[in-house]
Amino acid sequence: MKISEELKRRIRLLEEEQERQSEDLTTLEQLRDLASIEELEQELAAIDSNMPISNKTRDTVRKNIDLSKEPLLIPDEDAPLAHIKEEHDIDLSMEMLGQHKNQSQVQQGYVVCLMFNISTPSEWSEEAGGGWRGKGMGTSYNNRADAAKILQQLKQKWPDYPIELRQVK
Repeated sequence: MKISEELKRRIRLLEEEQERQSEDLTTLEQLRDLASIEELEQELAAIDSNMPISNKTRDTVRKNIDLSKEPLLIPDEDAPLAHIKEEHDIDLSMEMLGQHKNQSQVQQGYVVCLMFNISTPSEWSEEAGGGWRGKGMGTSYNNRADAAKILQQLKQKWPDYPIELRQVK
């Protein structure tokens, strides 16, 4: 009988210890949550300290810009605006794109197509270092072998792109 009472006492002590450890674990988790909140607050404070918050700061930044070194293009008020000509490096107007191609000429052969939009796929063009062009603007290959070679190169470059070979008649 003494043994069973001793076992009961040990079990009760173990249960009490387990309950105390459970409470300690809950307390530690709460402290860890508080610590992570404090870390986030410190990060936010660092971000806030780097952000300009007042007009005074903006004005200071503007004062540091030396505009005397920058050429300003201010049109003469008396001059009509039609005389102002903007210079462009590249003319991307629709008239200029594909101007060298005869639009009435029908392409024949094979074209490498990018099939993101199935109804109007982009076509690969080797002009100007290569790139995707609109329908009818891509490079047409006379034989399938040349087109397949280019197709393989493009699939290696962009393995996840839906690229395929189409015959143009």
